[in-house]
Amino acid sequence: MSSASPQPEQYKKRILLVVIGMTPQIVTETLYKLAVDSDPVYIPTEIHLITTQEGANSAEIALLGTTHDQGWFYTLCEDYGIDRDIFKKENIHIIADTEGQFINDNESSEHNKIASNYITNKIKEFTQDSNTSLHVSLAGGRKTMSYYAGYALSLYGRWQDRLSHVLVNYPFMNNKDFFYPRPKAQRFVIDNRHYSTDEANIILSDIPYVRMRYQVPEALLKGTAGFQETVAKIQLFSEPPTVALYLYNRVVVLNGFAVTLTAREFAFYFWFCLRQKENYPPLNLASEAFLKDFANVFERFTSTYSGRFEYIEQLAELTRELPQDSPKEKQAKLKKRKKWFSDTKGKVHTKIRTALGKVFARAFLIETLDEDGSAVYQLDIEADRIEIFRKEYQG
Repeated sequence: MSSASPQPEQYKKRILLVVIGMTPQIVTETLYKLAVDSDPVYIPTEIHLITTQEGANSAEIALLGTTHDQGWFYTLCEDYGIDRDIFKKENIHIIADTEGQFINDNESSEHNKIASNYITNKIKEFTQDSNTSLHVSLAGGRKTMSYYAGYALSLYGRWQDRLSHVLVNYPFMNNKDFFYPRPKAQRFVIDNRHYSTDEANIILSDIPYVRMRYQVPEALLKGTAGFQETVAKIQLFSEPPTVALYLYNRVVVLNGFAVTLTAREFAFYFWFCLRQKENYPPLNLASEAFLKDFANVFERFTSTYSGRFEYIEQLAELTRELPQDSPKEKQAKLKKRKKWFSDTKGKVHTKIRTALGKVFARAFLIETLDEDGSAVYQLDIEADRIEIFRKEYQG
């Protein structure tokens, strides 16, 4: 991260996302701490809530008010000069099941999957714009809701996104009449004792989290997979690497992730898989015969009359070492073989990294090893974990 990169509070669009249950005070307490009582302040340009139907009803009345009473959100805005347009009724997002029925706090645990997908999709949505910073508060709602929000931010959060938990000291915590410290102190009678809001201490604890966004496959970040499916797919990478090669449509499936390659790229990767299954030693590019070996594999995936195949045959012939070659000529031929190899390997590796992410891709890349001072190459995957299918990959 560059020292010149903007801080979260400097982004043009700043979103505060609060997961709440039946305690709408969390919204005003968090907003007060961020926008009033912090250095530097983080003033949201949008506030969004994720909650259940009951939580939404409670939040709307307490924060936005009724026809007779002004909500506490508007009162806070007046007290501290905050734009009241940053939070509206349509910013209260209610978790609903697949039939559109709203999920209430007393529903069965079957709705956990729906809730996790809903929360994950919202956080995915709010982290798509690179000009946005997101602050997620976990203080409210069912424990599972907070867990899903934190895990979702771990999946999709960027360096400018923050995770926090708000706490208020006794006796103000969970007090239905306390929403934030007002400029002019208020007095409360709690448990037959008198208290002033000057005694209220709101603590906003920053929660460190692992940003997996830069390791998770791009397909999962931009795809439509829900929370459960995303976690299940990531979990696959804790297992030993497994390769499935589908010859018909040239698809390589790596621990469940499909990568479509061109004929030359597929033949190249297939070639290394065959070498592994047949227990060949690591490939040494000093042997000009490797191009002939590759051509024998390549002809299974392309016409021998094609320009692509003819190029390989011609390159093999042009770089074949002859007895009369000088050391300089031998070096030049080796350089050409190495360039072809490097270019092809690079294209295959790029597609695997794009599909799996840089971290997860490592186990499936062709390794460079040192053998007596010379670079040699092999695919470090157990032979019995490489499968070859003479059929089309159906996905």
